[in-house]
Amino acid sequence: MPEWTQEFREDIVKRIQDKNVNRPCPRCGGEQFSLVDGFAVFGMVEDLKDETVRNLVPSVCVACNRCGYLTFHALGPLGLIDKDQPPPAQNKQIVVD
Repeated sequence: MPEWTQEFREDIVKRIQDKNVNRPCPRCGGEQFSLVDGFAVFGMVEDLKDETVRNLVPSVCVACNRCGYLTFHALGPLGLIDKDQPPPAQNKQIVVD
């Protein structure tokens, strides 16, 4: 992935806008949003008792400028993942009793 330059941020915003993501914030109705630098990676499991993460979903985060509500957009549909690159490493979840 490229460095978080202004050009890279603008590219991500354009890709999100090209998907018609243009509605107000679902919590407060705010209409201004900011891209949060960095990637969120969600680990998916098939069963809550299963400690093995089966699939990772790298995403970008967008925050409402009024209330801070966060939304996440998977990199794949935005065309930001090279299909030839190997998937991210998968780790075990830590279970706390």
